[in-house]
Amino acid sequence: MGAAAGMPPLTGLRVLDFTRVIAGPYLTMMLADLGCEVIKVESPGHGDDTRLSQPPGKGGESAIFMGLNRNKQSVVLDLAREEGRALARRLAGECDILVENFRPGAMRRLGLDYEALREEMPGLIYCSISGYGHHSRFSDIPGYDPIAQAETGLMYMTGDSSMPPIRSGGSVIDVLTGMHAGLGILSALHARARTGEGQFVDLSLYDTALSSLGFIMQGPLLTGQNPLRLGNTSFFMAPNGVYDCADGQVMISAGNNRLFAKLCEGMGLPEMLADPRFASNATRLENLDAMNAMLSQRLGEQPRDHWVEKLRRIGVPIGAVRTPLEALDAVETEASGMLHAVQHPTAGEIRTVRNAIHLSNTPPRVPGPAPLLDQHSDAILQSVLGLDPEEIAELRRQGAIGPASHPAKVEP
Repeated sequence: MGAAAGMPPLTGLRVLDFTRVIAGPYLTMMLADLGCEVIKVESPGHGDDTRLSQPPGKGGESAIFMGLNRNKQSVVLDLAREEGRALARRLAGECDILVENFRPGAMRRLGLDYEALREEMPGLIYCSISGYGHHSRFSDIPGYDPIAQAETGLMYMTGDSSMPPIRSGGSVIDVLTGMHAGLGILSALHARARTGEGQFVDLSLYDTALSSLGFIMQGPLLTGQNPLRLGNTSFFMAPNGVYDCADGQVMISAGNNRLFAKLCEGMGLPEMLADPRFASNATRLENLDAMNAMLSQRLGEQPRDHWVEKLRRIGVPIGAVRTPLEALDAVETEASGMLHAVQHPTAGEIRTVRNAIHLSNTPPRVPGPAPLLDQHSDAILQSVLGLDPEEIAELRRQGAIGPASHPAKVEP
């Protein structure tokens, strides 16, 4: 191992983070976990919009904000003032990566867009996340996760035929966009190692949603027909769905003959295995109601945990349908080590969910607390820009930094 073994892999890179709400902060949280120094620029007054998203919260801080902004440093700059914009530009010159998720055009009006910075900062990797992307003629339209789900067909495919289209939970397109943006940034970093040049990384919620559905969209592209809305079932494998047990529900995915045989064996249903209606995946799909009726009757005879333990032991893909609290308390969660205790400045000790990436030599950073608003302004301006306390005090007096009472007027 080299001298840097054990340090997170992106240690030494600095990110200037102008993002707020979900997609952008999720991206920069991932970069922070992987070792980047992330300087989160927030507006005076209230900062990131999710700081106001309470309940739930603790210690005066929003749970959503805490869950998206660990391991970052908060600097408050008033971008409505020339002095604040000048500080932002100076900070950008000391960073490897800049990330923003304002509507296209907002950073240009502030003089902080890629074209305004690239000549002075040729190595800067500038990532922009928006609703429809800078490359689209719809770039000036604001974008939101539920809208992207609706417009790209994801909402149409969620739920079953007995209900209208329904949004997927968890702001999945925001998260996927953040992950795609991270891959784009890492690709740009690799290219910069060869060329010495940075570049513009353009991500949109719409493009990400459509790309993430690419394997599903291949069907309509080939056939000209919409896919069926099947809810928890599948149009190409059976059994695959949610079933009621005596005290809860399980999800079973046993869509090939080998797994179906194991399922019948584990459930004590040899008659199903011998039934020609269930002899193949194709015939099971043709006789789905009959198959599900027999499975449901047997599963309802025992508690959920009985079936999970018994069928998992013989290799049947099965899992309990859990509430979020059940998932957090589950033995699988405990075994994964995915929860970590963090000491927060105002909320005290809290538990948070760790990064899912496991690296043998350069593991991600241990989760730290999300920053308080303006917590690191003085330290960052001193350590990164070399300002002395008197200069910082004067900037605060001018209102260029610090939690002033008037938020910057930047169009979302």
